[in-house]
Amino acid sequence: MPSFREVRQQEGHPFLWLLLALLVACAVLGVIFAVVPYLVIFLAANFFFIYVAIVYLLKFWERKAEETTSAKPAVTVIVSAYNAGKTIERAINSVLAMEYPRKTQVIVVNDASTDDTAAKLKKFGKRIETITNRKNVGKAASINKALREARGEIIACIDADTYPEPKALLKMTPHFAGRKVGAVIALVCVETPARNFVQKIQEIEYYVSFGFWHTAMARLDSLLVTPGPMSLYSREALEDVGGFDEDNITEDMEIALHLQEKGWRIRCTTDAKIYTEVPDNWHSLYKQRLRWLRGKIFNGRKYSHIIFGSEYGDFGKFVYPVSFIIEVLGVIVATRIIAMHGTNAFNMLFGGIGVASVDPSLLYNAGIYSNAVMNSSAFFFIFTIVVWSYIVLLSFGLAKERIKITQAPAIIVFMTLYSAFISLVYFSSMLHEAAGVQRKW
Repeated sequence: MPSFREVRQQEGHPFLWLLLALLVACAVLGVIFAVVPYLVIFLAANFFFIYVAIVYLLKFWERKAEETTSAKPAVTVIVSAYNAGKTIERAINSVLAMEYPRKTQVIVVNDASTDDTAAKLKKFGKRIETITNRKNVGKAASINKALREARGEIIACIDADTYPEPKALLKMTPHFAGRKVGAVIALVCVETPARNFVQKIQEIEYYVSFGFWHTAMARLDSLLVTPGPMSLYSREALEDVGGFDEDNITEDMEIALHLQEKGWRIRCTTDAKIYTEVPDNWHSLYKQRLRWLRGKIFNGRKYSHIIFGSEYGDFGKFVYPVSFIIEVLGVIVATRIIAMHGTNAFNMLFGGIGVASVDPSLLYNAGIYSNAVMNSSAFFFIFTIVVWSYIVLLSFGLAKERIKITQAPAIIVFMTLYSAFISLVYFSSMLHEAAGVQRKW
């Protein structure tokens, strides 16, 4: 019997379901805006954001030297490539250039590429092992196929557009020490130099996300994702969770959640840098983040039993549920501000020339601009900017990078407008999931 999602996909055009989902969402948000004053939404959301940031700052400041090991286990590197002709040579050369005292097995899976990927792989001869899929099966299935040929105790999964630094393995493998470590992640960075403003914003975002936030989450044993560009896994851990989920569009998040569910620890080091290609325009960035956030919602349903589950420690009780609360609050705040100012703009544009006017009473109340409200809003806004600025500063420190004056515009946009963009993408991802639109890369 087909599921409700399959029925929706069969019985109507995705656009119609998206439109219906949008109308329902707008109705729900309209009720929220009518019942809850703007000031309450703004202050409550900002208070929560600041509270979460301070919790992570406290854990960050508690950092202690983690246990490491001098053992050098055998490593297998798996690269999944699909139409990666533009980047595959450089990626494999970076992999082969990694320093390690033992010979590293390198397996490249050509996932039915239709470009010149196969021709470029032949150039490496016997330095790599190649698996060629007859049909495109996706990254997760390709990795699982390579796992059956892997001989290493540690499995390094690397994207075909990623360039690890030479000492990446030497800096990451020592962290497979102590109790049940299932994976180790590093500092993922935007391939430099960033070519345009969109990539410069992502450069800041990657330092903050994969630097500060991941470091703080690791202190709570609560990492949500093992980044796709490059992560190391214990072979034992991968076997315990049955490999990667082949029906998942964010396999790097699903595997991390599965490891958390099974009690495996994920550790983080920012000493190792992994450089990767990123979208160079807003449309491509939107599509990438839509996939990521749809994957988060999908996996949220799959692992809903973890949310507020005390048996999963800080991850279940705090980090995982808070990650969803922040996303939802971001959507509410972003849409509330857009609705308020959109109503004002409509009235000013059309009401001023006597064409039309709408009653903004449900969305906008001029009283919110009283001195008390303005003072409170200004205080929280300034305090939030101060906290964000400090986190950005810490993140650059973790990356061992200096802030350049030319990065100031990107940093300002990242700390102010970029979060609204991500919130709107999350809103879009919620609509796509509700409408049952097919998930794809």
